[in-house]
Amino acid sequence: MKHKVVILEPIHKDGVELLKKYCDVIECREGVSREELKNIIQDANIIISRGFIKIDAEIIRNARKAKAIVVHGVGIDHIDLKAANEAGIKVVNTPEALTDTVAEFTIGTLIALLRKIKQADEAVRRGEWNRKYTDLVGVDLKGKNVGILGLGRIGLAVAKRLKPFDVNLYYYDKIRKYDVEENLGIRYLDFKELISTSDIILIHLPLTEETYHIISRREFELMKNGVYIVNTGRGALIDEAELIKQIETGKVAGAALDVFEREPLPQESPLTKYENVLLTPHLAASSIEALKRLSMDVAKKTLEILGIPIS
Repeated sequence: MKHKVVILEPIHKDGVELLKKYCDVIECREGVSREELKNIIQDANIIISRGFIKIDAEIIRNARKAKAIVVHGVGIDHIDLKAANEAGIKVVNTPEALTDTVAEFTIGTLIALLRKIKQADEAVRRGEWNRKYTDLVGVDLKGKNVGILGLGRIGLAVAKRLKPFDVNLYYYDKIRKYDVEENLGIRYLDFKELISTSDIILIHLPLTEETYHIISRREFELMKNGVYIVNTGRGALIDEAELIKQIETGKVAGAALDVFEREPLPQESPLTKYENVLLTPHLAASSIEALKRLSMDVAKKTLEILGIPIS
């Protein structure tokens, strides 16, 4: 009898096809109900997750035969890790495949934010050409103090890509990277000093109990007036209600947000009304190449856990 693999959210066909050579694969339909999901996973040996469906203790209790939850990507904050551990279910992520893709996206959204590219595009479409002389004038990246919160794989990849822009690079991380400081010319600052020094803050931290709302009222008070913020990490790293207040006052000159406290972002969210806020639907890792790599990494790790050699 073949092992059963349940894929909770769509992944690229390359990974699915590899899995189907060796396993029985169930792909959940979009909008699958909680009750359906609990039934589907009862005899699953592996659960593959993209992170959009929360895997809580109740879901885990229903996965009685599961050996592992394999995550398509980096974040595992949507999984009740304590419940998984108690159930003897391994949680495995696939961070390597998306590092460069998210780094490129971060640089792209940062430049779009500073140079008001979204607003300029909309202005041209509305026939407002002469706004180029007024409110569509942006700011340079060159010479800015750029602070990176979290110098893991993605944060480091972003730092390397920023170096040619002639910026002043700073970072905060729980673990100092002395070799990176020397090789890249990036300077370590403690958390408070980084957020008070930076003209631009890029957030690349994992979401944990410790980092939940790591940016809130007190942190905004420490920031420079007119700070720019880019978050491609997790939405709940920023206190969203407080961010909205700071955008209203002008303390935050602009924000590029790929992640939100609640996803999908509700259409009635105040964030949707600001021209100086660039919103994207959690797709920093969504390039054709990255999705292929992620699906194959997920498939290979699944087969490795099941002890199935790839022929």
